[in-house]
Amino acid sequence: MKAQIIFFIFFAGLLMFACSQEDRQQNEVFLYQNMIDISYGEDICSFSNEVIERVRFGGKIIMDDGTEHKFMSAECTAGFYLGLDDTDKIESMVIVDFAHGQKYLPPDELVYLKSPLQPSPNGLYLTPIDNSNERMKTYIYDAYPGEFLSWDEVLELVEREWNLTASAAY
Repeated sequence: MKAQIIFFIFFAGLLMFACSQEDRQQNEVFLYQNMIDISYGEDICSFSNEVIERVRFGGKIIMDDGTEHKFMSAECTAGFYLGLDDTDKIESMVIVDFAHGQKYLPPDELVYLKSPLQPSPNGLYLTPIDNSNERMKTYIYDAYPGEFLSWDEVLELVEREWNLTASAAY
């Protein structure tokens, strides 16, 4: 009888461990790490000097001396970039992927939907989307028709619309 109880406890423990491992593996599909270190409602945009408030928008430039600049939108990131005297001093430049909302990507890995139906924080109606996410590009275009721009086209748009003189070649 004692052996049966020990066997039952061992078997029950093994079953519970196996079930919890299976549940954890299934649920990990939905877990992801927040890569965004913007404190929305607190951080100040290095370009506009305004509080960064709109979630799913933003950007960051880290200079080679470790200085971090945070931005409220792709257009502010572009405006700051255009105003730099020496872009070689940039260690990294990333922009928030709107579709994911919690992930930065380099500007060249995104496309920027320009649609009057989807406003962005600084009025140029740019929504950055991971260029490899074909499904999201289709969905967002269907919801907010417009045109997709490359990063170079965003730089040209910002320079033209905000009357900026590019200090750096892009």
